[in-house]
Amino acid sequence: MPEEPTPGGPLGTAMRKVTFPDGSRGIILVKAGTSQEEADLQAARVWAERSERGQANS
Repeated sequence: MPEEPTPGGPLGTAMRKVTFPDGSRGIILVKAGTSQEEADLQAARVWAERSERGQANS
């Protein structure tokens, strides 16, 4: 996975390919210069928050 920003996002942002905790893959928009490790951590946090909200709505 590339460490450098991928063109296509708004100025100051980069797209990162991430793997979510359930093994699914996705792309998230992060601040330019964000490491792949930090992008993966952010994706895991978002995934966990969405999972919690989904359980609360059940």
